[in-house]
Amino acid sequence: WEERGIQGGEVDKQSQIKLALPKGRLLGDTATLLQRAGWGLGGYHEGMRLYHLKSRKFPNLLAKVFQDRDIPIQVAIGNYDLGICGLDWIEELVVGYPSSALFRVRKLGYGDGALYTVASRSEAATLDELLAKKGIIRIASEYPNLAESFALRNRLRRFSIFPLWGAAEAYPPENADLALVPVMAGEVINHDLAPLSKVLSFSAFLIANRSSWESKDMGELLALI
Repeated sequence: WEERGIQGGEVDKQSQIKLALPKGRLLGDTATLLQRAGWGLGGYHEGMRLYHLKSRKFPNLLAKVFQDRDIPIQVAIGNYDLGICGLDWIEELVVGYPSSALFRVRKLGYGDGALYTVASRSEAATLDELLAKKGIIRIASEYPNLAESFALRNRLRRFSIFPLWGAAEAYPPENADLALVPVMAGEVINHDLAPLSKVLSFSAFLIANRSSWESKDMGELLALI
């Protein structure tokens, strides 16, 4: 838990604040946010080689870098006190585990996008059209909980969910009838796919473990964001 070149003193574990930070799509904007906030995590940037960081400004602040999708889980189970991640992954956890100890602190103003259900243009132009053609609707997604919620909300009588790790848009039409995919602001959905419905708009959020939020003093840190 030491950033290279720093020799940290002993910090009371009760006062430690552990922060989960994202790789991937949110990394650049999150690094800019933390730099402006002065949290002292200069080792967090594009092209970094360190995944365990210690703040140069706050001796009790430690950070680790995760895949975006893993951060809500790490915060909910109490491994980390704070996290920054997309609302899409927050909702994926909360839909599956409504009683999770996850607390949304605030929206951060970047990382905008949306989840869409998409189908092959050769198969259907609307969800009703697709339902009329198919017996069992096969749904491929990185977001199995949100995919199931979509199916139940739209009263799909017969469906199956294929949980994936990335690239769900490659599955229709041969291996899935629908895919639930994230589309970032400014991106275009693959021209072979037709968007059928928007399931969720998302952006980056600061989240906290509810127990940590109630028991630890994070006011000085949060006042800087």
